[in-house]
Amino acid sequence: MNTEQTSNLFQDEKIRPELRTGLKKIDFKNPTEVQAAVIPKLLIGDNVVVQAATGSGKTHAYLIPILNMIDEQAPVTQAVVTAPSRELANQLYKVARQLRDAAGLDISIEYLGGGNDRSRQIAKAENRAPQLIIATPGRLHDFVSKKVISLEKVKAFVIDEADMTLDMGFLQNMDEVMSKLPKDAILSAFSATIPVKLENFLRKYMTKLEFIVIDNPAVIAPTIQNDLIDVGSKDKKELLYKLLTMGQPYLALVFANTKKTVDELAAYLENQGLKVAKIHGGITERERKRIIRQVREGQYQYVVASDLAARGIDVPGVSLVINYEIPKELEFVIHRIGRTGRNNLPGHAITLIYDDEMADVEDLEKLGIHFDFKELKNGELVERTHHHRRENRRVRNHKLDNRMVGMVKKAKKKRKPGYKKKIQEAIKKDRQQKRKLEERHLVRKAKRKRKREREQARNNFEN
Repeated sequence: MNTEQTSNLFQDEKIRPELRTGLKKIDFKNPTEVQAAVIPKLLIGDNVVVQAATGSGKTHAYLIPILNMIDEQAPVTQAVVTAPSRELANQLYKVARQLRDAAGLDISIEYLGGGNDRSRQIAKAENRAPQLIIATPGRLHDFVSKKVISLEKVKAFVIDEADMTLDMGFLQNMDEVMSKLPKDAILSAFSATIPVKLENFLRKYMTKLEFIVIDNPAVIAPTIQNDLIDVGSKDKKELLYKLLTMGQPYLALVFANTKKTVDELAAYLENQGLKVAKIHGGITERERKRIIRQVREGQYQYVVASDLAARGIDVPGVSLVINYEIPKELEFVIHRIGRTGRNNLPGHAITLIYDDEMADVEDLEKLGIHFDFKELKNGELVERTHHHRRENRRVRNHKLDNRMVGMVKKAKKKRKPGYKKKIQEAIKKDRQQKRKLEERHLVRKAKRKRKREREQARNNFEN
């Protein structure tokens, strides 16, 4: 598609006049790269799997074709969009309604997910089938399995944030739902990454599958300064507090892996005098909505959250992201960091690690994430030389310590009988001691790693 065709995409004659007018009203003029690549494909009924970053404009890339194909006169469910969290699904619902209202279309749109009264949702769906459903996988599966809604007339089915849907264990629900779709339904999936397991699942339902990959200059936006800090022997919580307060960020997001850690960090930071919001799956829906509203209104400068917030909550103005822990699913790091540096604004991300997590860092770099190694000195982040990729550093190139060097020099000068044998024995003994120390270090390191794994397993069980 050439430049002129791209710029005129939103006024393409394949798009109904009401939608073209609506797009003008909400000031849609030039499509993003993902919109230019995807909209023409969906308009002609192709199945697509789209790999594009958060904030690339993918939501309208599928909503425009969906609203375009819905028959307002047919009171049946004609399109379904799924998102892995209630926050995401709710956001999509609001965007879909905004576009529908701007176009003046008489299309019924319903959100099916947690946070809303289930019995009321059932009553509405049974009274009048929504023509467009935006749902979480669990609630959609619930309503389909109980035959509250029918998918027999669905023309388009979209899986948004497909990799997160996989990570959160919803593929079985999706499998059971998608098995009930008409064979001619247009299928599409949008994802920041395409793991092999996800690709295999999608191929089960998409016979004519086309991949659209929107390349970015980097997995992490170029406007983000992405730093890595080795905690070492420092107090990790104290280090976090110093990082949060050294530059007075506009809005800082701290990510932890479990509800328990989120609670602990929020309590610690509050004890240090900071006003902190916390968001995780253990907070009630009403409380979560209230907190998010207050964050958006600027009442909080610091937010501690679980991965639910990494893609489930769109909070503008995040200037700093800190990964207090590396997530079990490494790809979540991409989505965490992607909360800052949006809309070409500068952002800063910091990931805290321990020495035995360097293998995870290397795996992240293989995903295309570049880190700058830093350390905190005198209230500033400064470059440091890290022992990155130094395997078995302590075992290699052992030098004699000063005591041994002095002994060798002294013995060479005196040249007493048997000095060579004494030196060799001393060197042998020194090396044996060093090997023992190294073995102890490796044993302790392994113990620490096992302890962390047990704690992680316990936390996961508790949550």
